Amino acid sequence: MKDRTKKAEDLVIKVNELKEKLFAEKNKNSFTNSILEGGTLIIWAVNNEFELISFNQNYFNFFLQENPGIKVGYEEKGIVKIANSDTFWEKKYKQALTGRSHNFEIMLKIDGEEQWKEVFLNPIYDTRGEITGVSGLAYDITEKMQSRIALMKSEEKFRNIFESFQDLYFRCDFNGKLTMLSPSVSDIMGYTEDQLLGKHVTNFYLYNIQTKFLIRKLAQEKRVRNFEASVIHKSGKIIPCICNVRVIQDEQGRLKHVEGVARDITELKKTNQELQHSKELAEKSLKIKERFLANMSHEIRTPLNGIIGMLHLLDETQLDPKQKKHIRTLKSSADILLNILNDLLDLSKIEAGKMELKPVPTSTEIIFDKLKLLYKQQANDNSIKLKFTKGNDIPPYIEVDETKLIQVYSNLISNAIKFTPSGGSVTISLEVYKVRKNGSIIMEGNVNDSGIGISKEDQKKLFSSFTQLDSSSKKSYKGTGLGLYISRKIVNLFNGKIGIKSTEGKGSQFWFTFDTKEVEKPAKQAQPSVKITKLEHSPTVMVVDDNSVNLDLAYEILKNAGCKVTVASSGKEALALSKDLCFDVILMDIQMPDMDGLEASKQIRKQCKEQTPPVVAMTAYSMKGDEAKYLAEGMDDYIAKPIDPSILVQKVNQWTSDSSEEVEVQKEKTNNHQTINQNTLDLLKQYAGDEAVLEALNEFDQECSMQILDSAKFFESKNYKEVLDILHTLKGNAGTLGVEKMAFQAAKMEDELKEKKYSNFARDLQFLKSLHEEFIEETKKIIP
Repeated sequence: MKDRTKKAEDLVIKVNELKEKLFAEKNKNSFTNSILEGGTLIIWAVNNEFELISFNQNYFNFFLQENPGIKVGYEEKGIVKIANSDTFWEKKYKQALTGRSHNFEIMLKIDGEEQWKEVFLNPIYDTRGEITGVSGLAYDITEKMQSRIALMKSEEKFRNIFESFQDLYFRCDFNGKLTMLSPSVSDIMGYTEDQLLGKHVTNFYLYNIQTKFLIRKLAQEKRVRNFEASVIHKSGKIIPCICNVRVIQDEQGRLKHVEGVARDITELKKTNQELQHSKELAEKSLKIKERFLANMSHEIRTPLNGIIGMLHLLDETQLDPKQKKHIRTLKSSADILLNILNDLLDLSKIEAGKMELKPVPTSTEIIFDKLKLLYKQQANDNSIKLKFTKGNDIPPYIEVDETKLIQVYSNLISNAIKFTPSGGSVTISLEVYKVRKNGSIIMEGNVNDSGIGISKEDQKKLFSSFTQLDSSSKKSYKGTGLGLYISRKIVNLFNGKIGIKSTEGKGSQFWFTFDTKEVEKPAKQAQPSVKITKLEHSPTVMVVDDNSVNLDLAYEILKNAGCKVTVASSGKEALALSKDLCFDVILMDIQMPDMDGLEASKQIRKQCKEQTPPVVAMTAYSMKGDEAKYLAEGMDDYIAKPIDPSILVQKVNQWTSDSSEEVEVQKEKTNNHQTINQNTLDLLKQYAGDEAVLEALNEFDQECSMQILDSAKFFESKNYKEVLDILHTLKGNAGTLGVEKMAFQAAKMEDELKEKKYSNFARDLQFLKSLHEEFIEETKKIIP
C-alpha cells in the first residue's frame, strides 16, 4: 500500500514538472515572439534558393501585403536611384551567401511617402558550419537619410557655385600660408590650385605703402572692404583687383584664419579709361563755347566792374537824399545785370540741370520798375515807345525768383527793342492766366513788339542755344544767340511754357507762363551800408591791371582801408617795380597785353625767389573751375571781378595780418583728439603683439619725418597729386596706430588740397610738423 502511494506521489511530481517545463517553454516562445513581432524592426530569412522561410509581421506589411514586387531605391552621391527589386535582392543575398555580412540603405515608397531603412544581411549556418540561408534585419532611418541627402545636395550646390566662381576666393592661416583657393585662380592668375596651396600669399601681390598696415587693420577691425591691390599673374603681368578680406573666428572668439575675395578690375579700369577719353573728347568739343563765354565774361565784367566799384565809392561820399536814391537805383540795376551775367555765363550749369530757383516774396510793381530802369533809356535812344501794363487782378506781392523772372523779361525785351525799327513800340504785360483750386496761380508774361516779325520757318529755330536767325558776317542784329535758350530753361524751372506768335512785317508776341502764389508784403529790411574796414597794420600792396578804371577803383578802396598802394598798368611794369620795392601782397589781373598775369607772376617768383609776396589773381574771367585753374597755375589766391570792396580788403587782410589766431583755432580743434590713443594701441598689442606695435610706431616716426619733408618739396614744385598721396597715406597710418591729432590734421589738409585751396598749406604743414614733434615726445613715455 505504501509502495502504491509512493508511486502515485512520484507520478504527480513528474506531471507537475512536465507542466512547469511546458509552461516555461510556452513563456519562452511568447517572449521570442514579442521581440520578433513588436516594435519597428523588420525581420526575415531566406534559404539558399532565396525563398522565404521566416518573417515577422512588419516584413509582411512592408514587402508582401502592401507592395508585392516593389521597386527599391538607393542613394549614390546624393542622388536617389531606383533598381528592380528581384535583381537588387538577388545580388545582395549572393554576397551574404559567400559568408560576408554587410549592411546598406534602401528607400521604399509606402503610401506615396519615401521611407528609408538600414538593412543588415548575415549568413545562416547549420550545426556542421554550412550556410543554409540568409537572415535579414532592417530598421527605419528616414529622418537621418533625408538630412544626409539634403546636406549632400547643399554641398554639391556649394561645390558647383565655388567651381563656377569668377572672382578669386582665397584662405590663408595667420602665417600667410595659402590653405584654400577657388578654381578661378587658374583664369585670373594662370596657376593651378596645387601650385599655390601651401605657398606664402605675399609672394603673389605687389607690396606698397598702402598694404603695409593691412594685417594690423584686420586685427583691429576684423574686416577690410574694397581694398585695391595688384595681383601678380604667372606670366608676370600685373592684375589690378578689388579685395574684401576678413578674419574668421570660432564660436569662442578665437582667431581661425583669414579669407578674402579678389575681383579682377582690368576691364573696369579699361572702361574707365575709355570713358575718360570720351569725356576729354566731349570737353574739347565744348572749347568753342567755353572760349566764347570766357571772352564775353572778360569783356562785360571789365566795364561792369568799373561801374559797380565806382558806385560803391560814390555811395560813400556826401550826397543829398535825391542823389542817394539815384545811386541806390543804379546799384540795384547793376546788381541785376551782374546776376543775369553770372547765369548766362554758367552755361554748363544750365545744361547740366543744376540751375536752381530761389523764390522770395517779390513786389510785382518793383519788377516792372526795375525793367523800366533797365530799358527806358535804350528805348528812348532808339525812338521806341515802351509800355508796361498789369492785369487788374495781379497780386501786389508774389513768391518768385525775382532775378530769374527779370532775366526772362530782359531777354525778351532786349530782343524786341533790337528788332523794332525807330518809331515802333514794345509792350510788356503781366496777367493772371489761371487760379488753381489750391490757391496757386499761373501767371502769363507777354512782350509785344511792332518789329520786323519772324517767319514760320525761323520760328522753329528759336529757343535753341547759340541760334541766331541772321548768322551772316554782315548781320544787322548782334547777339550771342543764348537769350531765348536760357529763357526756355528758366521757364521750365518755373513749371511754365514759352512760345511765340509772329507775322512777318507786323511784329511778334513772345509769351511765357510761370507758377507762383500770392504772399504777404515782406517786412522791410534796413539797407546795409558798405563800410570799409581800416587795416591798422598798413600793408603795402601792388595792384596790377591794364584797365585804368579798375586800377583807380582798387587804388581808392585800398587807400581808404589804410593800405600803402602802388599801381602798375602792365605785367612788365609790375616786374620792374617788384625788383626795387618790397610788397606784402600783389593783386594781379590775369588778362593783360604783352605779358599776362600768369606769366608776370612766374617772372616775379623767379626774380624775388623766397622773398616773393603772395600773388592774388584778380580777374574778370569768372567761369566755373577758374579758381582751381589759376591756383594750379601758381597763384596764391583768387578774387573775381566785379570787385566787392569788403571782399577785396578782407583778402588783403588775410594775406598780410598775423595768422596766429587761425593757428589757435586749429589747436583747439585738434585738442579734441589724443596725441596717441592708448585704447587703440592696447587693441593692436592684443592681436599683433607688443613688439610689432613698437616697431610700427618707430617706422611711423621715421616715415612721417620723410613725408613732411616730401610734402613741402612736392608742394613747392606744384606736384599736388604726390602731396595728396602722401597725406592720404599719413592719415591712414596715423589713424591705424591711434595717432589721432596727426590723422585729423592730415585729413583736413587732404580735403583742402582736393578743393584746390593752397593758400594755407605752408602754415598747416608747419602745424602738422609741430604735432609730429608732440607725437615724438609722447612715444618716449611708451618706447624705452
